[in-house]
Amino acid sequence: MATVYVTETGVQVHKEGQRLLVKRGVEVLQDIPLIKVDRLVLMGRGVSVTTPAIYALAQQNIDVLYMNSRGAYVSRLQGREHKHSRLRHAQALAIVDQAFAQKVASAIVDGKINNQRVLVQRHAEGAPWARQALEMMDRMRRDVDAAKTLDELRGREGNAAREYFGLLRRLLKPPADGQTWGFERREYYPPPDPINALLSFGYTLLLNDIIAACQIAGLDPDLGCFHAIDYNKPCMALDLEEEFRPLLVDSIVLFAVNRPALSLSDFEVGPLRETEAEEPGQPAPRRPILLKDEARKQFIALYETRLNEQIFYPPASEQTTYRRVLELQAYQMARLILGEIETYQPLLVR
Repeated sequence: MATVYVTETGVQVHKEGQRLLVKRGVEVLQDIPLIKVDRLVLMGRGVSVTTPAIYALAQQNIDVLYMNSRGAYVSRLQGREHKHSRLRHAQALAIVDQAFAQKVASAIVDGKINNQRVLVQRHAEGAPWARQALEMMDRMRRDVDAAKTLDELRGREGNAAREYFGLLRRLLKPPADGQTWGFERREYYPPPDPINALLSFGYTLLLNDIIAACQIAGLDPDLGCFHAIDYNKPCMALDLEEEFRPLLVDSIVLFAVNRPALSLSDFEVGPLRETEAEEPGQPAPRRPILLKDEARKQFIALYETRLNEQIFYPPASEQTTYRRVLELQAYQMARLILGEIETYQPLLVR
């Protein structure tokens, strides 16, 4: 099963028989059996899907996800509604249990820092600063484990994240043209440099896949333990995303810029949103740095390759793909909420 990305302006998705055709006019760009599709992602205003295709996808319970040209989530079309009322009720009760939420959140953050540490260890091997950096990350992990409240845990995780992105900056090789990536710290919106643009785009791709994993497992993607609940915030999906960020996004970013698969010429300054128009006498709004179309396709290909990579999954003692592990971790969270297991075990790499 695969996620189909449609990114080219002027392209439309059609249904013919039991196949999806991605077409520009009469030209067929892709011909994919429906049985091999688990998600359709449309990026930008210039792509569309016909009504018969939408109906067929809904019948097969295949999501249609809309994203804007910057890679931000816009909307989602889903098939049949879930049948997991008992789990959703238990989830709503569980997240207001402070002891339960604290225990789950601590495990999530511990898994994230462990996987960040492994990433740094692998890429900083032989660097004179590596030993001190790894010892610092061990201390941060212990500090997080010692947090007594959710707010304290969130604060310590934030400190750990700032230190980690400082180390990530040191792992980046300079661009081939001898300039700089301009990455100083993690900044969310708008991304001010190519590295932040890659991180934000990658995290959005990952979050969408984890939202889908939550829905497959029957979880409500919006009701989480670690991230504070807020409007339009998929907190459970964000919780489950944490342990995978260094494994499935940060590692790809390092590969893409250090190999190098991408260069400064693969990025461009994007337009302001309609709500961000320049006003006389006010500082000019910062324009986002975005991937160009071909580079975006290349990054998506790297991400999909990583998702389909086989790894050993300890709870099942078997080899499986990262894509499947996303679902298995969501199922594990569902079992924990239903009281079938006692602890949440994040995926810890070594």
